[in-house]
Amino acid sequence: MMNRIKQKPELKGYLTLVLHAHLPYIRHHDRDDYMEERWFYEALTETYLPLVDMMERLIQDQVDFRLTFSMTPTLLSLLSDPLMQDRYRLYLSKLIGLADQEIIRLEKDPKLQPLAHMYSERFRKLQRLFESCDGKLIQRFKQLQDDGYVEIVTSAATHGFLPLMKTEEAIKAQIATAVRDYEKHFGRKPRGIWLPECGFTTGIDRILKQYGIDYFFADSTAVAFASPTPNRELYAPLMTPYGVSAFPRDPESASQVWSSENGYPGDFNYREYYRDIGWDLGWNNMEEWEYIRPHVLPTNERVNTGIKYYRITGKGNHREPYNPQWALEKAAEHADNFLYNRKLQAEHWYHWLDRKPLIVSPYDAELFGHWWYEGPQWIEMLCRKAFHDQHSIKLITPSEYLQEYPVADVGKLNESSWGRNHSAEVWLQGNNDWIYRHLHQAEERMIRLATKHQHVENHGRMKAALLKRALNQAARELMLAQSSDWAFIMDSRTVVDYAVRRTKNHLGCFHHICDQVDREDIDETLLASLEYQDNCFPDIDYRDYVSIQKHSPLSILPSMRDFEQLLEETKHRPNIFMLSWEYPPKHVGGLSRAVHECSEALAARGEIVHVITTSHYGAPHFEKMNGVYVHRLPVDCSGDTHFYHWTFEMNLAMVDHLVRYKEAGGRIDLLHAHDWMVQIAAREIKHSYGIPLVATIHATEWGRNQGKLYTELQQKIHHLEWKLTYEAQLVFVCSRYMKEQVQSIFNLPEDKVLVFPNGIRLPEETQHQSVRPAFLAEDEQMIFYIGRLVFEKGVQALIEAMPAILSQFPRARLVIAGSGPMEQELRDQAAQLGDRVWFTGFVDDTYRSQLYQAADVCVIPSFYEPFGIVALEAMAHKRPLVLSDTGGLAEIITHGAEGYKALPGHIDSLAWHITEMLLNPEVASKMADSAYTLLQQQYQWKNIAANMQEEYRKLDFYQTPIEAERMEVTT
Repeated sequence: MMNRIKQKPELKGYLTLVLHAHLPYIRHHDRDDYMEERWFYEALTETYLPLVDMMERLIQDQVDFRLTFSMTPTLLSLLSDPLMQDRYRLYLSKLIGLADQEIIRLEKDPKLQPLAHMYSERFRKLQRLFESCDGKLIQRFKQLQDDGYVEIVTSAATHGFLPLMKTEEAIKAQIATAVRDYEKHFGRKPRGIWLPECGFTTGIDRILKQYGIDYFFADSTAVAFASPTPNRELYAPLMTPYGVSAFPRDPESASQVWSSENGYPGDFNYREYYRDIGWDLGWNNMEEWEYIRPHVLPTNERVNTGIKYYRITGKGNHREPYNPQWALEKAAEHADNFLYNRKLQAEHWYHWLDRKPLIVSPYDAELFGHWWYEGPQWIEMLCRKAFHDQHSIKLITPSEYLQEYPVADVGKLNESSWGRNHSAEVWLQGNNDWIYRHLHQAEERMIRLATKHQHVENHGRMKAALLKRALNQAARELMLAQSSDWAFIMDSRTVVDYAVRRTKNHLGCFHHICDQVDREDIDETLLASLEYQDNCFPDIDYRDYVSIQKHSPLSILPSMRDFEQLLEETKHRPNIFMLSWEYPPKHVGGLSRAVHECSEALAARGEIVHVITTSHYGAPHFEKMNGVYVHRLPVDCSGDTHFYHWTFEMNLAMVDHLVRYKEAGGRIDLLHAHDWMVQIAAREIKHSYGIPLVATIHATEWGRNQGKLYTELQQKIHHLEWKLTYEAQLVFVCSRYMKEQVQSIFNLPEDKVLVFPNGIRLPEETQHQSVRPAFLAEDEQMIFYIGRLVFEKGVQALIEAMPAILSQFPRARLVIAGSGPMEQELRDQAAQLGDRVWFTGFVDDTYRSQLYQAADVCVIPSFYEPFGIVALEAMAHKRPLVLSDTGGLAEIITHGAEGYKALPGHIDSLAWHITEMLLNPEVASKMADSAYTLLQQQYQWKNIAANMQEEYRKLDFYQTPIEAERMEVTT
């Protein structure tokens, strides 16, 4: 009998815990006794090092957790600065010395001396942790991200409050600088961003998308008051019209931690922040003052030392000694309470939503440890409890949630922030409004100079280098003046003089440099001094401020000279026009990449290919890109900005452009439309000029919704898909499975639908031997699965097959890479197998490639699969392959030739085929080689393009025999 798996209950929801790690750029090159610089030392000692220590304990105890950190570029600059690292070493040594002195001072105080011992041991432990990475704490965070435990997002370069900047160029420069800085530190581009103060206004999302940002965090009011009202309220991200996801802050979980009245940190058992020996000692005792004076500022200004002996105790002035054990027990109680309340939220919304609800809980990182001493312990206990609780909600990162639910509602977000009254009030009121006229004037001056000198190389090598340095430093000074921290301090009325001085000094330096640039007479000595003084962002590029040219939809044809050249290049042979709403550098889904690869492959084979697509911030409106003529059209939105209605405006722009191009003498010989979004333009041009039309259906609304069309919008999209397939002479799909689906739901004749599979780029050959994963012993056989952990992927069947495999290969190990709603359930199922099943969690591209190379066999045990790009990845790495005989997946290989096909959900079949691969490594290797050859023949874009060309030719749009003959010679 067939042994099939029954579906088990799923988790009810997810929790994303976000820690916003930020400090303004408080490095002072001249001396180290500024009070503000101590903010950095205190944050390291009380927050960042304890958090790293906490996460490493969790990993050591094999607790799988997920946390999200936003690390601002200014903080990264401080953490990576050798000067700040050395100053911190000195600070920590003095602090250890003070704690040791406290042990002696309190030798007759049995209540407080144990706490002095606690601090002495704690500071030494943090010192060892800091030195273990040679002060390079960023590398520890990078490793945690590379290992899949945390996700790190960026922020604007200097944490400038973006909605109050006057120009788009200034916002763009803040984002561009941040992305480059992130990539330098973490070796990858950021997927997400923390908008400073969660400040959002319309248009910021467009700039984020330009730089590859997939998501950001928003205040609850941004989504709650979005238009149209989001169906999933605050329990799922909302996509903006530019394809960026906004994750809304959950007010309920925020208040449980933040609330000054009822928040956890105010509990009477926790350590009192405001009772520090730096303030307590020496007011009426000269001996005490002499004792503590070396640990305050040279101006005798008192500061916190970090040594605090009292708990909150109560609301009066009476305080009792801190009891660490009581505090630890209370933190455990609060972690239980927090998790319990999140479960209630998740269970409630689980019954109302079409997906698992997500609760996003963002906090300032320094709340944990600095303000709330027990905060890191609370997070640790929360992670442990979430991991061990069988029915709890699961911690997840934003990227993992988007991977599981890539489709979201689209809406226009409300302008908002997480500040007072959910507005810009904190950063724009009577105490700080004077700064903006100066900042706005500086923005405009920077744009003028950057635009004037965008081709600085024209000035000669030596002069150009100096001019470029000056312009980059001007950009640096402007960004530092824009920091939201200065306006925040002016509002809070704390160190106002410092904030005013920083704003004025940076603006003064900015204008001084700009004056020299205007004269083209740079004082190199002064410039070098400023570069040493304010040395953040070594990769800053002043050209980010180059003026953005505004274009009308009616004026985006190439210049007359370029247009004449274009006509000359393209008049002798047929011109193919691809219509696609997205194309690089615009990436929203997989459509952009597919059209890009297809069009360039066709161009490489001699076809003249144009792509008509939509404009993207920073990309030229017309260019020849790798042989493809790319026309990017601005789209003026009118009325409702919902994506469906926006596509109508886009189609109008496409029709207008193609008509003007045709009437100006351009050739249009074939239209190739990609998905329903361009149906209107494709049909209009087809009928207006009698031009053949081909359509590619990448996915269907029917398929996305499992064969059910619930809403009016879904029915409209389905109808547009049908109309596109009706109008097209040929319809292309990626698999026979999709062909059957399209034929069935759109009632198409069999010969009208043609299969062109997806392609894949082969990995670059490496000259070095691949590094075997640390957890995998040399004598172990690795069985590898990668993908989402959901029921239809069949991982549960693979785990159930392991005992039969282990009976023949006791040293075999199943490695499961990826995440999803069934992860905890699968871990529970695999627990009895011990370390024979290893979960890696989410993996990046580099680690994924390493796992592929180490695998003895790759397994795809899906119950349902439309195509299966993962199978191509395994083939590209020349790994033996066992996959399920289902859907489009089954079409990729021939059983016994390029791999094995197991019956879907059949445990014995799966175990037998995997065992066969391990028993016969030579046969398995030959199959992998055959699969690689098949991949080269059938799944490379150059081959796919050749087959597509043959179908194009059958449409007989080559107008003369000479042209057809020339095409034969070319290809």
